[in-house]
Amino acid sequence: MKKYYFFFLSCFCLFGLTSCGWIFSEEKTEVSLISKEKMIQAESSSKESKRNQEDKTECNISEEIQYLLKNFGRKWVNYTDIYERNQSVKNYLTDRCIKENGIDNDPHVQYKTIGRIHTITQDVIQSDQYLLFGEETTNEITRFVLLQIKVDQEVQKIDKIKIYYVRSAY
Repeated sequence: MKKYYFFFLSCFCLFGLTSCGWIFSEEKTEVSLISKEKMIQAESSSKESKRNQEDKTECNISEEIQYLLKNFGRKWVNYTDIYERNQSVKNYLTDRCIKENGIDNDPHVQYKTIGRIHTITQDVIQSDQYLLFGEETTNEITRFVLLQIKVDQEVQKIDKIKIYYVRSAY
């Protein structure tokens, strides 16, 4: 009888210990699930904050500079000859930029170009740098143009221009 009593007692203890192990393991998984959820929420909030910073950067472009860049871009991609285009954008440029880019020179090139600017973006690191992305159509050929512009913040004029023509493969 003592043997049966001891056997049932040991089975009961063994059963009790295994069930306690399952209970504690469930608590651990719940804790780990909660911590994983918190990590995911933290990651999503950091992504949202990055998006908000990008939106603030776009809003940081002052209205005067937006006006300057839009009008400059519109005049740069719409013209009947190069000299006329250069003279129309001359008011938006610093003297240094006019000299470096030969804006006062007449290249005697006449062809009509119609275009538009699609996007104006500001550099995140160098806040005085901007990119204007647009397209020009000349003689029924459309090509994309990318204008890299540096604005002199004090005089609110364009100080440097780099022009890139983008060819598409397809």
